[in-house]
Amino acid sequence: MENNIKEESGLKFQFPKKDTVIKFDDTKFYRDYFNKLPEAKGVDFISVDKDKIAFIEVKNCIGDEGNCRWRIAPNNQKRNTTHTSVNVEGRDSLDIEVAQKTAMTVAALVGAKSFGNTKECVSELREYIQFLAKDTFSDDSKKKYVILFLEGDFGGKTRSKKMIMKSLQDSMNKKLQWINCRVSVVDSDTYDPRLFQIVS
Repeated sequence: MENNIKEESGLKFQFPKKDTVIKFDDTKFYRDYFNKLPEAKGVDFISVDKDKIAFIEVKNCIGDEGNCRWRIAPNNQKRNTTHTSVNVEGRDSLDIEVAQKTAMTVAALVGAKSFGNTKECVSELREYIQFLAKDTFSDDSKKKYVILFLEGDFGGKTRSKKMIMKSLQDSMNKKLQWINCRVSVVDSDTYDPRLFQIVS
């Protein structure tokens, strides 16, 4: 896994050496083209190798759990009833946000693919676009992952963090039924080290 390190929200993620990884919203295609779409958004990382693609969103809420509590209740159930100092207008709970970001990221890759080799900025997305090719993306042996990495102390008297993560995961699963993928909500205690590792 050496040296394939990306940082997001104060956390360092080390990906397997064979993986190609990008911070999607740092790409030239995202900034110069996709970002022109009103309310465009994408996942934090896309990681790909010949056998898998992973869409990864990172939410590091450590120290700010109070302002994020409304976001961990699926389907915006608590958006207008939980006290928070942040403006919630136009924002969604994490299950909705991650499902939308995944959909928009897939759409952006399809859009990038439509240019073939005519735009230089598409070259940094080549491995991801190739994975979306008909034979690869529809091959059941090639794994598709959507991962919400949720860091923060959200457990309470009535619900453990594990229960909260499971409820977000179930809701994301429903919203992402249109794509054949494996959805998971994980934290630094439960992530799959074959996909990435947290390093200090």
